Amino acid sequence: MTVTSYTDTVQARRRIGLMMAVLAVLGLGLVARLFYLQVVRHSHYSAQASNEHVRKYQVPAKRGELYVHDGAAGQSPLALNQRLSILYADPRFVPDKAAAAKKLAEATGGSAADYQKRLEKGIEYAVLADRVPGDIAAKVKKLNLAGIGLADRDYRTYPEGSLAAQVVGFVNADSQGQYGIEQYLNDQLSGTPGQLAAKTDTFGIPIATADNVVKPPTDGKTYVLTIDRNVQAMAEAELAAQIKTVKAKSGSIIIMNPANGAVIAMATYPSFDPNQYEKVSDYSVFLNQTVDSQFEAGSGMKAFTMAAGLDQGKIKPDTTYDDPGCVQVGDRKICNAAGDKAGKNKTMTTVLRDSLNTGVVFVLRALGGSSDKITLAGRRLLYEYLTKHFGFGERTGIEQANEAAGVVNSPTSEGGNDVNYANMSFGQGMSVTMVQAVAAMAAVANGGKLYQPHIVESELKSDGTVAVIKPKLVRDHVMSPGAIADLNQMLQVVVQHGSGYLAGQANPGYKIAGKTGTAQIPKPDGAGYIEGKNIGSFLGFAPADNPKFVMMVRINEPGVAGYAETTTVPVFADVCKWLFKYYGLAPSS
Repeated sequence: MTVTSYTDTVQARRRIGLMMAVLAVLGLGLVARLFYLQVVRHSHYSAQASNEHVRKYQVPAKRGELYVHDGAAGQSPLALNQRLSILYADPRFVPDKAAAAKKLAEATGGSAADYQKRLEKGIEYAVLADRVPGDIAAKVKKLNLAGIGLADRDYRTYPEGSLAAQVVGFVNADSQGQYGIEQYLNDQLSGTPGQLAAKTDTFGIPIATADNVVKPPTDGKTYVLTIDRNVQAMAEAELAAQIKTVKAKSGSIIIMNPANGAVIAMATYPSFDPNQYEKVSDYSVFLNQTVDSQFEAGSGMKAFTMAAGLDQGKIKPDTTYDDPGCVQVGDRKICNAAGDKAGKNKTMTTVLRDSLNTGVVFVLRALGGSSDKITLAGRRLLYEYLTKHFGFGERTGIEQANEAAGVVNSPTSEGGNDVNYANMSFGQGMSVTMVQAVAAMAAVANGGKLYQPHIVESELKSDGTVAVIKPKLVRDHVMSPGAIADLNQMLQVVVQHGSGYLAGQANPGYKIAGKTGTAQIPKPDGAGYIEGKNIGSFLGFAPADNPKFVMMVRINEPGVAGYAETTTVPVFADVCKWLFKYYGLAPSS
C-alpha cells in the first residue's frame, strides 16, 4: 500500500492551483481578445468583410464622336465608338487556373498559356483580353467559370480608315488620344468616368443592382469638324499620285475657307490607318506636317515681303530697279536663281513673276528708307509685318497636337542681322508652318482679315441641339485695300506668265493668284544646306476676283530634277480644277 505524504499532497495542490491560474489567465485573455475583436474592432472587421464582396470599379464615360461634312449627304462619321467587352478575372476566385485558361482559349481562340500566365500573375484583378466581340463573349458566359467576368466597354473605331488620319489621330490602348484632334481635345472627348460600387457573388463576379452606381459618368463632347469629306478624299488622292510621280519623300496639302479660317481639307502622305495604328513602324506618319513641321518655305514668302513694301507705300507694282543679278550684303553675296539674267528697269511685278531674290532685297532696303543698304528700321518693319500682321513665328492655336511655332529672328537679336534678313525676304533663314502660310494668304484673299485657323465647327449636344463655335478674328487690318488689290494682281501674273503657269493652263478662264517656292533644306547640324535636295511649295487662292478657297501644296525632296513649278504646281492645278466643278464656280472669262 502506497502512503501519500503531507508534502506530496501540498505540491500536488500547488500544481493544480498553478494550472487553474494559467487557465484563468488564458480564459481572461480569450475573453479580452473576443471583446476587442467583436466590440472595439467591430467596425474595422465589418468593413473588411464587406470589402470582400464590395469593390470599387470605374465606370468609363462614352467618348465623344467626330463628324465631317459630306456634301449633300449632310454629315459623315470620322470617329465612332464600338461596344465590345473586356474579359477579366479575379485570380483569388479561380481554383484551377490551368483548367480555366484552357477552357477560355477554346472559347475565344486565344492562348491558354497567356491566359494562365495572366491569372497566376494577377492578384485581385487581371485583364485577360480586350475588344472581345459579342459572339465570343456569349461563349465565355456559358462556361460559367468562377472568378471570370466580362465588362462592356466602348472602343474607338474609324469607319473611313486612313481618311484624314493625321488630322484625327487615334486613341491608344489606355484610352488616351494620341496626335491630331484626339490628343488636342482628349479631355473634352474623354468626359469624366463614373464610380461603381459593385457587390460580388461568392465567385467574385459583380452582381448588378440598382444602387451599384455611386457616381454616373459624364460622357465626352461630340464635334462636327470643318473638314469636307469629299474634298479631303480628293486632295489625298491627288497628293499621293504626285508624290509617286515625282518620287518624293513625302508631301502635304491644306485647303482653307478664307472667309472664316475654316480648314476644308488637310492631308499628309504617307499616311496610316488609325484602326491599326499599332502596326505602324515609322512613327513619322502620325505627324500632321501642315501643322507640326516647320520649314524654310522659300520664295512663297516673297509675297509677304512685297506686301510690307506695298502697304508702307515704299513700292508699287510698276516700281523699277536695276537688277545686277547678285547683291552684296555684309560678307555674303545674294544672287538670283541660276538662269535669271540681270537687267535694268525690272518692275516689282516682274520680281514676283520671275522670283528674283535681288528684287525683294531691294524692297527690304526700301522699307528702311535706303536704296543701297539694309537698315535696322527696315528689318523692324519686315519683322512687324511677318509676325504682327501675318502671324508667323507663333502658334496659330488650331485644334491639333504638337503645333510648331516657326522661327522669325528679331531684328535686334544675334541672328537678326542684315544677312539673315536678306535671306528672310525670300523665305530662307526663317521657318514657318503650312497652316501659318495659308492663314496669312487667306488674309490677302479676303481683304485684310487674319482669322485663326480652325477645324472644329460645332458641338453636338446630347439633347440634339448644335452649339456653333464662332470663328476667331485675330487681326482686322493686315494691309490697306489698295495694297491688297495690287498684290492680288501681281500674284495673278505669276500664274498667267510666271512659275505658276501650269495652274493657269489647266484652268483656262479662271483667275488664280499664287506664288511658288523652292527652298533648300538645312543640314541637321545647321551648317549650310543639303546638296541636291529641296522642298517645293505653291501657295495661292482662287477665284482671284472672289476667292472661295486658299490652298498650299508642299512636296518634300522630289526625286526628279526641277523646281516647284513642275513638282508641286500640278497638284494645285488639278485640285483647283476639281474644286471649281465641286463648288459650281464659273470661269471669269
